[in-house]
Amino acid sequence: MMSETAPAPVPAPTPGLIAQLQARTALDHTAQGRTYASLLITYPAPQFEDVDQAEVERLMHGVALTLGAVPAVLPEAGPGRAPSFSVDRVSIVPGGETLVHFCGTPWSLRVARSQGWTRVISDLGRVLLVVGLDELSPVASAAEVDKYIEAAGAADRLYATVSSVASSATGHHALRRP
Repeated sequence: MMSETAPAPVPAPTPGLIAQLQARTALDHTAQGRTYASLLITYPAPQFEDVDQAEVERLMHGVALTLGAVPAVLPEAGPGRAPSFSVDRVSIVPGGETLVHFCGTPWSLRVARSQGWTRVISDLGRVLLVVGLDELSPVASAAEVDKYIEAAGAADRLYATVSSVASSATGHHALRRP
C-alpha cells in the first residue's frame, strides 16, 4: 500500500522573504472609466543562479494565503471569481510610507514611495493586491511585467484580493505592523 504524503504546509512569510519581495505599483482604469490602484507582488528572479520553482511557488502561496488572496481570473478570460476582500492589509503611515501586512507575522512589506499612487489609494480607500506565483526580474520593463501578468493569468498563477487602506497615527516606520 502506497502512503500519500501531505503537501508541505504553506508558511507565513519570514522577514527574509518579505525583504526580498518585489512590489510594483500601478494605476489603471476600468471599462467604465473608474480609476483603480494595484500592487503586484512577485518573487525576484535571481541573476546568476537557478531557482527551485516548487519552493518559489510554495513561498508565494504563503504570501497569497496570508493576504487573503484567491486565484484570480483576468477580465478578458470571461466571468470568473471576484477577488476576496481583506480588511486593512495595507496601511499608510505618517510621512506617506505604504506598508503591506501579512496575517500570521508581525512583519510588513514596505512599498517604494510613489506620491501619486499613495494619494490615489488613500482617496479610494482600497487597493487590488495581486500575487504572482512565479519569479519576475527586479529590472523587468513595463512590457515584460504586462507579459508576466498575461502569461501568469492565463496559467492560473495569479492570486488577488482587494484590501482596504488604513492610515496609522502611530508614527511607526519599521517593517513591523503599526
